[in-house]
Amino acid sequence: MSQALVTGLNGLSYSFILFLLAAGFSLTFGVMGVLNLAHGALFVFGAYVGLQVIETVNAFWLATISAAVALAVIGFLLYYLFLKRLYNKVPEQAVLTIGLSYMAANVIQWVWGPRAQITQAPEILTGALKVGGLSFPIYRVFICGVGLLVLALLWWIQDRTRWGAIIRAGMDNKEMTVSLGVNYGLVSTLVFLLGIALAGVAGILGAPITGVYPTMGDNLLLLTLIVVVVGGTGYIQGTMLGALVIGLLDTFGKAYVPKTALFFAYILFLIILLVRPSGLIGRKVF
Repeated sequence: MSQALVTGLNGLSYSFILFLLAAGFSLTFGVMGVLNLAHGALFVFGAYVGLQVIETVNAFWLATISAAVALAVIGFLLYYLFLKRLYNKVPEQAVLTIGLSYMAANVIQWVWGPRAQITQAPEILTGALKVGGLSFPIYRVFICGVGLLVLALLWWIQDRTRWGAIIRAGMDNKEMTVSLGVNYGLVSTLVFLLGIALAGVAGILGAPITGVYPTMGDNLLLLTLIVVVVGGTGYIQGTMLGALVIGLLDTFGKAYVPKTALFFAYILFLIILLVRPSGLIGRKVF
């Protein structure tokens, strides 16, 4: 029983990492119709930027901020130089961002090398909590806390603020929203930058747990896509639900049936596509 509880807690912390990664992807696709398949590679890039800051000044919190800011700048350039010109052209977006993800992976190998890297959690977050006869790292509890804080903030913005109302209106009818004098382009850009920045935060926060290596973005992008399909696009609560389902399913699968763990996620992915294509909590994007 204790082992199952600790596995569940591990799955919960992993779910929040997936949530931080998938939230930006889901909102970007839901709000802007932009399919950014370089999201996984940018997650890895943010992790390496954070690791570089830690090696230079040994400040984990500064590394987290640096990863978010670096990816926000990259996201700004990515949007204005490329994706802005491909609005509503999903196949072209997919081809472009896949190419950019390969470029990012090669830049990462060129700058930081092909070897996997890992960093330690901040000293204040080291140690473990006792769960029955087993231990659970305090850092994973911290990850859950950060995930809950981000979830609450995004949910509040989505449902309780004028910006959230604009986002929801734009998802329903962008042309009508623009015709009312709303600067929807600015709102969309800020949503895109926020999503990219969250990927950077997820990268450095997840580094002490998952480690970091140049090709990990491919696997994480696949899980992110599954999370978004299962939860649905456009609603932050759908992304959280999808991340919980996939994170727990993947963690328990690796703990008890490691050879077929990803198979269960694929099965759920296919079932959702067949039964409820918009996701458990989502809306049709087009």
